[in-house]
Amino acid sequence: MTLRQLCLEQTSLGDEDIAALEQVERVLPLIAELTGGDVFIDCYDRSLRTVMVAAQAGPHIGGSLYEHAVTGKTALRDKEPAVYRALESGLPARELKAITQEGKSVRQDVVPIPGPGGRPVGVLIREKDVSGTLRQEKKYRKLAKAQDEIAQRTLNLAGEGTDGSDAAREVHHRVKNDLQMVASFMNLQARRTADPQVKRALSESTQRVLSIASIHDIMTRSTDGGKVSLPQMLQHICRDIRSISGEGRDISIGVGGDDITVTPDEAASIAIVVNELVTNAVEHGYPGERSGHVEVTSRLGNLYHTVTVEDDGCGFDTEAVPRGSLGLQLVTLTVHDQLHGHFTLISDEKGTKASFDFRVK
Repeated sequence: MTLRQLCLEQTSLGDEDIAALEQVERVLPLIAELTGGDVFIDCYDRSLRTVMVAAQAGPHIGGSLYEHAVTGKTALRDKEPAVYRALESGLPARELKAITQEGKSVRQDVVPIPGPGGRPVGVLIREKDVSGTLRQEKKYRKLAKAQDEIAQRTLNLAGEGTDGSDAAREVHHRVKNDLQMVASFMNLQARRTADPQVKRALSESTQRVLSIASIHDIMTRSTDGGKVSLPQMLQHICRDIRSISGEGRDISIGVGGDDITVTPDEAASIAIVVNELVTNAVEHGYPGERSGHVEVTSRLGNLYHTVTVEDDGCGFDTEAVPRGSLGLQLVTLTVHDQLHGHFTLISDEKGTKASFDFRVK
């Protein structure tokens, strides 16, 4: 059934309105090939409350997400909110999650199609498959949660003792020693392996373990009711990264800013995030024999404190970060889920600046 036949049968659109939709329909195949995604024209059915699919086209290269045609089928508001938003507001809606008629997870970009009077008579939709991305995001959330739980369990080993007591400090001292021993074994194995991917994975894991060990090291000397000095912890983390990732390279790492104290819970999450950001800067910002400087800064705020990691390296295209980038996935999810803050990333040929904030308690 053609678009015109569907509209005459199921909508209240007039001849000129249908002609406007037909004009867009003619270029649907080109749009599908250009964008590499499935594209659709949707419009209100006769009830003016529900939206139906009036036309569709999929790319030949790469293939369509759809096994069957969905023209004439209903687009439900709770599954495709971007479609209804664009129709009702007359404004584009971009990168909103949706569930297709075949039950697949996609992201939709939607723009209104104006009729002769300028009001929207339908919408043009482009869909992108994100089922793989959502699965990966779920996996990374589990990984981030697992790392945080491990950190919290080790930080709670002081039991019933007071945070500043000798017994509590002794427990922190033992946990620190155990974590440093584990890190030493992993670092030794990394040095012995010839596989560069295995070496890199072991080195990254070593630094994550040491970032948690640094908190326990600080807690062995803490007299601040169990609080962790953020600058002191950042110094520990950066020292360990310099000794592992920066070994033999002319890359300096500085720590500055305001003297902020955080809870052990916050410290564990901040340690994970800063470790990833500084490691990324050292390993990827200075290819070859290039030298440079990485600066980690903490700033006090009224509602949120901010930590910034800035380098003068080669920079990179933030839009082209590989989907499998474990480090940045951990950073984003840890900041959002554990610190309840925001993460921003800016990069160009002059360097990269990454910052995140966390609420003042």
